[in-house]
This record gives sequence, structure tokens and C-alpha cells, in this order.
Amino acid sequence: MNRCLAVIAACCMAMPAMSQSFQIKGKLGRLQAPAKVYIGYSYDGKSVYDSADVDGGNFSFDKPVAYPTNILLTVSRDGEPQTFFNASDIAHLYVEPGSIVWVTSDESIANFTSNGSKSQDDYDVYLRHMEDAEEKLSLLTVESSNTLQNDVTEKGLAAKKQYMEHFRAAMANRKKSMKEFIQQHPDMYISLDILEEYAGNFIDFREIEPMFKALVEKTRTSVKGKAFDKKIQASKRTAVGAPAPDFAQKDLQGNKVTLSSFKGKVVILNFWASWSATSRLENQELKQIIKAYNQKDLVVIHVSLDERKEQWAQAITDDKMTGYNVSDLKFLRNEVAELYNIHAVPQNVVIDAAGNIIGRNIKGNQLSEKLAELIGNK
Repeated sequence: MNRCLAVIAACCMAMPAMSQSFQIKGKLGRLQAPAKVYIGYSYDGKSVYDSADVDGGNFSFDKPVAYPTNILLTVSRDGEPQTFFNASDIAHLYVEPGSIVWVTSDESIANFTSNGSKSQDDYDVYLRHMEDAEEKLSLLTVESSNTLQNDVTEKGLAAKKQYMEHFRAAMANRKKSMKEFIQQHPDMYISLDILEEYAGNFIDFREIEPMFKALVEKTRTSVKGKAFDKKIQASKRTAVGAPAPDFAQKDLQGNKVTLSSFKGKVVILNFWASWSATSRLENQELKQIIKAYNQKDLVVIHVSLDERKEQWAQAITDDKMTGYNVSDLKFLRNEVAELYNIHAVPQNVVIDAAGNIIGRNIKGNQLSEKLAELIGNK
């Protein structure tokens, strides 16, 4: 699911470019009408969503793209519209301008094989490279079912903390594998897509810019390459070491909370939302980390990316959130989030007593160690 979102979101950032049609000619066993295959991707800044009838297992598409693009395909056996985010029978397939891609499978498109797209061949190499890392993440599924419940007992919170550390370790291992692939294959266009995913929702330009510059010139100067470079440059404004931009935003009672009023204290900006399960889990972990400190040393400002006040207020009550809670109820367009280049939750920004950003997305044990370094052990 995350990969689906990342692919579509990344494509939406692209600017208009010259395009050609790609064709897909597919065969899904003996699947018959009313079955349909649904296609989804983004092109020219717009989402493309369409379907093709299945006749004796055969289906086809003829659509425009401007550069190698990771599209999504899913099968609806009753022909009814299918959403990719809820589908289990789904395929990721790279297509290219002017390509004719042959797709064959049994009646489950997730089992497909293909030929006719160099980028898909490269993507298959990437998937094989990532097998071990993805397997470690998938093993956490069972563990998550036992830890993401609403258990705020001491034992429950300890289990949540342990799960989050396991999850972060698995994600770090996955990112390590992604970085290795990008560095080993700078000539592959798909390395740009993988680099965008690797960079995440906040770009650490000190790491990402050299990796981007190591890609071949043709990729760097492509439409997507130029758009990504702009994102890299924009990230420098709120990078580690930069002065934290001041802001004022209202709390539940309508009182303005201003960042500059806390100068002289360490501040954690916790970007979260009531609708984000991971945010809610990290809120519980954060409470345990900061409980040893008082407000003369440490301030936490929880910036909610909610749009409904009732849900925001209920989550604050349910999670027993301390510190300051602010929101402008503009969802992902929250003004503080935009100021700090935040496009997804949960994320955090750590600001030192001098008002400078000294950490971004420091979580768990790393956050505990950073606070001990800044404030001292309590």
C-alpha cells in the first residue's frame, strides 16, 4: 500500500512533457466477462484511472506517458470499479513511451510475467535485490497485530515500544538495501524513483543530493529529475542546522501558541493526526520518553494535521496528550507543516535552546539519547 501511494504521489509532482502512447497486451488465463482490469497512474499532473474488458483472458490498454512510469493494475472479477488501496490482486508494472508490453498470468494478475519494457526488467532486478529486506518487514505483521491495540498499561506500552524499535530496525535495513541498489545502478532510470522513495517525506539534502548527482545525466535532466532536484533545494530551508522558522497557531481553546516564546528551551514539534494509527502509537511512546523532563527544560508542541475539530479533540483526550496541542484544521495543508516541509505523519523536528533545528525524525531510543545530550539525564 505504501508503495502504491509513493508511486502515485511522486508521479503527481511531475511537470508536463512530451508523451507517447504505451500499449499493454495481456492474457489472464481463461478469465471471462464481466471481469475487468483496472489501470491507475499519474500523467501530466493528473490521475489516470480506466478499465479494460477481459475476453477469454485477453485485455489491452493504449495510454500516454512522458517517461518510464510505474503503473498499477488490478482485476475486478465482477467488473465493478476497484480501488487500488483496498485491492489484494494487484500488480506494479513499469511502462515506457512507445513500448508494447506483453503481460501474462493466471487469473491473478499479481503473478504476472512481462516483456517489452526495459524499465520493468530493471525493476525485477530491484525486487530480487530487496527480497530479504522485505521479508523481514513482512514478519512484523503478526507482531503488529498484538501491539497496535489500545492498551495503555505499562506492559502494553512496553510492547508498543519494543515493536516500534523492531519496525525501525527493519525499515533501516530496507533503506540500506535501497541505497545499495541506487549506488550500484546509477544508469537505471528507476533509480530516480527508488531515490525519491528512499528520501522519504523529508529530504536530508546532505545525503540525498550527492546520491542524486551520481545518477546519469539523462536521468537527472529528465522532467522528473528536475522536479526532484527542486524538492532537494527546497529541503535546505528547514534542514538540520538551520534556524527554526517561527510560527503561531491556535490550540483547542483558540489561544495562540508561538514557537519563539519558548526560546531558551528544547522544543519538539510533533506532527501527527488523529486518523494516523502510527501517529497515535508514537504519541504513546513520546509520552514515555518525555515524562522525565519538565516544561522549564523541554516543550512539546503537537501539530495536528486534522481537519475536524471533534476528532482532533477526542484523540487528545484518548491519548492523554500533554504539552501544547495546535492545529489550523487544514489537513495536509497545515501552515506549520508546510513551513517545515512536512507532507505526511508522523514526523518530528527537534529544536535546541538557541532556536536551531538539531534533528528531524529522531524517534525511540535515538530521541531519548538526544534529549539526554541536550538537557541531561533526569
